[in-house]
Amino acid sequence: MGTGMEPEVSPPALPTEVVLAVAARHRALAALVALAEALGTPDSVPVALAEAEATLGQAWEALRGLEKAQEAAVAPAVALGTLGDEDEQRLRQLGAVAEAAAAALEREERRARRCQRWLRAGHGLAVGLMVLCGGVLSLDSARAALGVAEDNHLLLALAAVAVSCEVAWRGLGTSRRHLATAAGHQRDMAVRLRDRARRVAAARASAEATAATNEAIADVLGQLEEVTLALGRLVAAVTRDREVTPWGTQGQGFPSAARVLGDIVVALGTSGEGHEEVTQRLEVAQGALAGQG
Repeated sequence: MGTGMEPEVSPPALPTEVVLAVAARHRALAALVALAEALGTPDSVPVALAEAEATLGQAWEALRGLEKAQEAAVAPAVALGTLGDEDEQRLRQLGAVAEAAAAALEREERRARRCQRWLRAGHGLAVGLMVLCGGVLSLDSARAALGVAEDNHLLLALAAVAVSCEVAWRGLGTSRRHLATAAGHQRDMAVRLRDRARRVAAARASAEATAATNEAIADVLGQLEEVTLALGRLVAAVTRDREVTPWGTQGQGFPSAARVLGDIVVALGTSGEGHEEVTQRLEVAQGALAGQG
């Protein structure tokens, strides 16, 4: 007769810990049934109890491994939570706006650079004319030929032009630096926004992809925990009865184990996890211990 504990096929996407947990659950159910049925023949209890204790240790180990797997599986959802409710498309749009602003600032910086070249050329021309005119106008014959006075304002005008070009050139240099800095900030902002959009998209995709895995792990975790706790309670009860009653004493039996076994039958019967055949065998074992609890 089957025990209703045939191994289940795990989906390929599930981690190895799930497969190990499912196998540990089946072993725990088998050990639970074996220990309960052994209570009817006290001489077989020591062996069944030792096997149950070993199986219980394996079940707890599988349970801890499955909990770690669950933590790893929910990490994408946690990562998505840390990113808030940000809209990937909105982030990309803001990145495009920042990119366009950086391009506009860079165009302004290039225009300022061209103006600087013209101002530098104008400054050089004004200085050259100042030198040339200064030399020419220093000659009386040249002034007489040109019909200009010695205190002519031409040199002052050229000097003013040269100074103006120099001041404007320096001012444009400062503006260029500010424009370049602002453009760099906008470029950095665009990169950060696009990177955050990619992380939001990746986190959402990862969370959606692992949703089914998270649910499967949670189901197996709950089932294994239920059976492990039941086996642990029965092992503890049998051990407690052992401390009170020597092995094989007739008439005394296992009263603590009988009470715990009744609770386990009720719990497994109402869990809805398909333990019908297991609970039937446990009910039979409990009936053999009638009057002990």
